[in-house]
Amino acid sequence: MMKDSCDDRQSVSVKHPVIRATEIFLVGLAAVLCMLFIVQPVIFSLAVSLALFAVGAPAVDYLRQRDWPRATASGTVMGLATICLILVAALLYPLLMIQIHQISEQVTHLDQQLLTVLNNTNVWLAGHNISTIDAQQVTNSVIQSVNKQGSSAIQSMTDFFTEIATSLLLIPLITFFLLCDFLTLRNQAMQLLPNRHFELGWLIYIRAATQLQSYIRGVSIQAVIMATVTTIGFWLAGIDYAPLLGIMVGLLNMIPFFGISLAKIPPVVAVLISSEPSALNIILALAVVIIAQAVDNAFVIPRIVAKAASLHPLSVILGVMLGGYYFGFFGLILTVPIMFSIKVIFSELLRGLRHQMLNVHREEKRQR
Repeated sequence: MMKDSCDDRQSVSVKHPVIRATEIFLVGLAAVLCMLFIVQPVIFSLAVSLALFAVGAPAVDYLRQRDWPRATASGTVMGLATICLILVAALLYPLLMIQIHQISEQVTHLDQQLLTVLNNTNVWLAGHNISTIDAQQVTNSVIQSVNKQGSSAIQSMTDFFTEIATSLLLIPLITFFLLCDFLTLRNQAMQLLPNRHFELGWLIYIRAATQLQSYIRGVSIQAVIMATVTTIGFWLAGIDYAPLLGIMVGLLNMIPFFGISLAKIPPVVAVLISSEPSALNIILALAVVIIAQAVDNAFVIPRIVAKAASLHPLSVILGVMLGGYYFGFFGLILTVPIMFSIKVIFSELLRGLRHQMLNVHREEKRQR
């Protein structure tokens, strides 16, 4: 027993904390990737369920503080959430599918619509002695960009809403068991850690889980608020496809850096393919998004979206670009939480191992 203890201490002192932290992190990452490969058929439902768990856990804890049994509190929260999801899906899904189909058909006339708007704009500019624009050149440039990105974007949105609809039965079930038994599953997983790393494992989990749950709750509330505000704004401005555009703006606004610009594209395209496109409607559509984002930046983000971890803007930009390139729309949204989770886990692991090495050195000095 003493020999094993001495060997452990010697191995701790030989390896540098950075090397040990890298080894442990890579082993853990490999285990996570293997698990993701196994659960790939239900990974979408699992991801949505984890997000709903992060949002619903505070409500369950609130009921638990009032002496509600955990199963009753979890069932109540999940029941209310399920009813809301079913109502939203029943009301919005048929409408969204119809609007997506209409948009895909009307995009073929986008060049004519855009050329008409630009020619009308040139007439107005000429009437006010302002230099006109090359309508045909601008139209060709826009159409080339839309043809390149439009079909894939529409297909991604269709797959997104279809996958949500097909997962409505599995998501509430997984979320309910997470709300009921997550603590038990977490404790059982923690028991698998070696005794000398048990405390370090808990510290890493608490730091990473707290920040990740705060981030998920924040961006979820942010997306709902943005979608609601912009949907109402588009409806008041008389813009077609208001519910679909509102949801798209809410989802795109979750993308760091690029979301602010990307969120302005769908409303403009919707105006251009409408029955009566005009420069005024384009301005109104952009104004709705700009005002909603101003409210979001001034009130929602500072009060709701937690600063999960400090990431350099360049790393976020590169990470989001690579995530979108390899994993599409979900890669754009999930890149930032994955990046700061990796950063938190590795930094806490490194700090804990350094602390352990200092303790070993102190013990060796005492023995000498």
